[in-house]
Amino acid sequence: MLMLPDRFEFLSDAWIDEARRFLEAAVGQRKDALGGQPFSLSERFADAPPHLQLADDVGAWTARYDGSAMSVARGFDPKADVVVEGDYQAGLAGGQFIGMLAPGAMKAMRREIAAMHGKDAVRMKGRIENPAAGEILALLHDHLGRRTVENPDLKHRAERQGLTHHIREMEDQGYTVIERAISPEFADEVRAATLRALLPHQSFSMNWMLYHGREFEQLVQNPMLMTLIDASLGRGAVIASFSSIKKGPGPGVIPMHTDYAHVPEPYPEFSLTGVGVWALEDWTLESGPTWIVPGSHKMRRPPMKDEGHNQGVPITMPKGSVVYFHHGVWHWQGDRTGPGDRVTLHAHFNRGILRSLEPKKTDVQMLHRNSPRLGEMLGEDDWFDKMSAQGRDYGRFNYMGKLLAFTEEKKREILAG
Repeated sequence: MLMLPDRFEFLSDAWIDEARRFLEAAVGQRKDALGGQPFSLSERFADAPPHLQLADDVGAWTARYDGSAMSVARGFDPKADVVVEGDYQAGLAGGQFIGMLAPGAMKAMRREIAAMHGKDAVRMKGRIENPAAGEILALLHDHLGRRTVENPDLKHRAERQGLTHHIREMEDQGYTVIERAISPEFADEVRAATLRALLPHQSFSMNWMLYHGREFEQLVQNPMLMTLIDASLGRGAVIASFSSIKKGPGPGVIPMHTDYAHVPEPYPEFSLTGVGVWALEDWTLESGPTWIVPGSHKMRRPPMKDEGHNQGVPITMPKGSVVYFHHGVWHWQGDRTGPGDRVTLHAHFNRGILRSLEPKKTDVQMLHRNSPRLGEMLGEDDWFDKMSAQGRDYGRFNYMGKLLAFTEEKKREILAG
């Protein structure tokens, strides 16, 4: 695949070359701290995307320090000090997790991989005894994660994530639910962070949630939600708004509507926007869930007065789940009869050619502590607003054009069954 500078796919030749370059420089700078103690790491991930053309679709590599020199090569060594094995897509999700030296980061990463792919999707054994060597490998993980792109093969990615049916359902019904896309523990962390961010005069809703903490940066990039966004809006989709809502007991206050403000009728046959609504508690009838009219996107218009309520269905789902709907689907906020507050996060995305509700506030530190996916959703990878004295940014234009075309090709394969 065509890549932007300093980007590569997980376990590609360019990825391994970058690992070698980093490790050779790192051990050279820390030879005294390493004290001549050897260490090694070997990883093997199966079911890699076919376009990488890896033998048997297995990506494997080994890094070894013999006490004086560093070597990095393809191939698997089951006797390495640390051995990591698993599914390629699960390994990629872990590889894009940044901040491995933060307290509890390794545990959190493994917890979320297990939530998305199952507890045995990535298996690790062994340990590095030398603290300096452990620090080097943690820094390597982050260095590569900042440069590792998402698997561009939508069909392969959806199959490995178990989302093929969800994409077909989304196209047919206008919405789909991914149950337990994040762990219950992370859902609790996001809820606490949301309540911390809400000020007294903004107790019902707040926008720009991306800029209120690390939890929101991680949530908005959830790989499973990203697959639905890619399938409905294409690559390069940008954040339209990322908002929170806190709703106490009582009737719903958001009436039936679509998210196609100012879009003339008939709505286009392709989707312009989509939103993932995260359940930070179990959604039951009593909790006041979102209601959706299935298939209403096919009407290609907003609902008329008092239309559609008898066709609506409540979205009930366990904590940590996300409902995604797109394409001008009719929906409204349900009544809450249970106690306490329903706290939700609403990640709205637009097709990359559209403007956003929230102005983008690109923060170099935020980009540094996340994978390239966050930059993509903030418009960093498209060619809009990139004109220079030398002219248009044709590098980004060609990159995004090829990525969009490959995504659409794979989506057609998914829908064809």
